[in-house]
Amino acid sequence: MHALVLLLLTQTPLVATTGYVDSRTTGAWTQLDGAPGVTELGEANVQVKLTPDEKVKFYADVSLFWQGAWAIQGGDKDLANYRPSIVVSELYADLPLQEHFRVLVGKKRIVWGSGLSFNPTDALNPPKDPTDPTFQRAGAWLAETEWGFEKVALSLVAAGRATRTYAGLPTALVVYPDHPTAEVVRGIATDDRDEEAHFALTGRLYLLLGDLDVNLIYSYTNLYNDAFRAKSRVGLSLSRVFGNLEVHAEGSLYQGSARIAVNGDCVSAPVMCALKGIPVVTRPDLDATWFNSQALVGARYQFDDSSTLAVEYYFNGEGQDFTGYRRLATLSLQNPAVAQQALGGATDPGTPQKFTLNAIRRHYLVIQGSKPQLWDDWTISGSALIGLEDLSVQLVPQVSWMPKEWLQLTLAAYLPIAGLESEGVTLNDKHYGQFTLSPFETRVLFQARAFF
Repeated sequence: MHALVLLLLTQTPLVATTGYVDSRTTGAWTQLDGAPGVTELGEANVQVKLTPDEKVKFYADVSLFWQGAWAIQGGDKDLANYRPSIVVSELYADLPLQEHFRVLVGKKRIVWGSGLSFNPTDALNPPKDPTDPTFQRAGAWLAETEWGFEKVALSLVAAGRATRTYAGLPTALVVYPDHPTAEVVRGIATDDRDEEAHFALTGRLYLLLGDLDVNLIYSYTNLYNDAFRAKSRVGLSLSRVFGNLEVHAEGSLYQGSARIAVNGDCVSAPVMCALKGIPVVTRPDLDATWFNSQALVGARYQFDDSSTLAVEYYFNGEGQDFTGYRRLATLSLQNPAVAQQALGGATDPGTPQKFTLNAIRRHYLVIQGSKPQLWDDWTISGSALIGLEDLSVQLVPQVSWMPKEWLQLTLAAYLPIAGLESEGVTLNDKHYGQFTLSPFETRVLFQARAFF
């Protein structure tokens, strides 16, 4: 340890700073109350890498967001999802204490699974956008130790949920503060504190067996990114490359389910049920002893012209059966705020995503493709997220142009298709599939990003 301190004091630090300024303008055809027809999201990002030595690294990835929303269905109102914010995606120190032993402390996105669009073994991070998986960079507040060799590595991670934040930084981790917020004292907010510890412990054993990459993963969580208490999960991730073809599989196994059950009598009148003390939603299987699973299998092929095509199948053991899905879908259409609160999500949503999926069914197919260097500076790409129960689809065609080395312009459309009427929901003579439950019927996005 003394040698490391001496090294940091005697070496000349190498600082590398990069970043970008980004503008995302979206126009949408809306269908639910509170949905904005026009939004503007401006982002100023800076990434700083300090390397006093080739093995020592301090890193920060911070973004300042300004957001605006207009043409809101149901009249102008202040929308919490469209307020300015600061997002610390990553902020960590990576320190090698010995030749094969390192310690990392801070906020970092650590993903050991091989899946592209979904990672069933990931218990730590904010979820990806399955139509643009690399867009999510935000990680978790954690401490990691790793023993790494050429064909084997062992990693241990302890992560804490940020129970209170200010300006993008946590003011309380793992447990809630002893004192309530000012909004609770004034009676304009509900006290969300509890006496629980909100944390995740996870470990990974990596093995290189011939040409096969193997990750064995164990996670133990308590009210971290879901409603589970004292929950153990075991996971396995595999990947192998055959020439231009990469194939992979990933899955996790655990007991019980955090799936919600909607009270059918409260679907159309959740407020009345709440006044009568009747729960609108419950989680009846949190402590069940039967085994549940999530799994993904897929492949990615790179053509000789650098074009790529990826196909993945995702099984979500937390998904609803048809009756549960129909009740949840009806609640989402009639009372979107209540449904969103019931579904919950990650404790830290990370960067504002272009598309967010609540995987409320069980079977999904994801197809992604790209063709770069078309007409020199143009790239066309697209993705299709398909719900296999009702054949509903979320299509995302996209075209990008780089007129300058430092400037990228992107035009994308988000086109939901309702799918089979027999597997969907009909309300007011209109058919809905799981991807048309969104507040937006169709969206068009224009993005301009200038790098520095």
